[in-house]
Amino acid sequence: MGKYLQLFSFICVFILASCHTSRKATAHRPRQPKFIDDVYMSGHNKNNATANAIDKSTRYSDNPAPNARNEHSIDKKIYTADVIKPREARGLKEKYATILGVKNKEIDNVVLYSFIDDWIGTHYHMGGLYRSGIDCSGFAKRLFEAVFSTELPHSSSEQFNICKRIKKLDNMEEGDLVFFKTKGKHISHVGVYLMNDYFVHASTSQGVVISSLKEEYWQKHLAGAGKIK
Repeated sequence: MGKYLQLFSFICVFILASCHTSRKATAHRPRQPKFIDDVYMSGHNKNNATANAIDKSTRYSDNPAPNARNEHSIDKKIYTADVIKPREARGLKEKYATILGVKNKEIDNVVLYSFIDDWIGTHYHMGGLYRSGIDCSGFAKRLFEAVFSTELPHSSSEQFNICKRIKKLDNMEEGDLVFFKTKGKHISHVGVYLMNDYFVHASTSQGVVISSLKEEYWQKHLAGAGKIK
């Protein structure tokens, strides 16, 4: 009986020792990095994070890229020659001389082309006046305010009425307004003349864009030109 009791005691001690060793080994296992919705959490080994998780954490960052265009800042931007750096001015001259088919030295009003460069491609929106959407008369209004410090009404027909008519279109100058009748007998569209038969305007189909008066559509609907008094 004594031998069986000793054997039973030995087995119990062996089992308890094994359990203690197992718990001890488990406690020292390295922890895996934790993720919440697949986004890497700081404080863990970043090298073990998946590329997808890092990509998501960057893609949904609250901080936009440094070169991201801020529409609100453009709406409030002040356009003056002294804020345009020489390198930027050279770039604008080269870019728009190529578009208009003229020599670089003919692009003299860099403030005008800086404004155009910011607004080009803006979507058309009837009655709009901002970078989120603008119409033809709204674009002319914003351009004259920013570049020429002149207030215009927000209506193509009203803008037409306050202009001094230009009888010979060959006499048009940069900054003159060109008007069109695209919907019947009344003035319904306006653009700002640049040079070499080109004008900038907010098109219903393309947004703010530079077009040529030589295009058949614009020739057909051209109603005249005017100079702001």
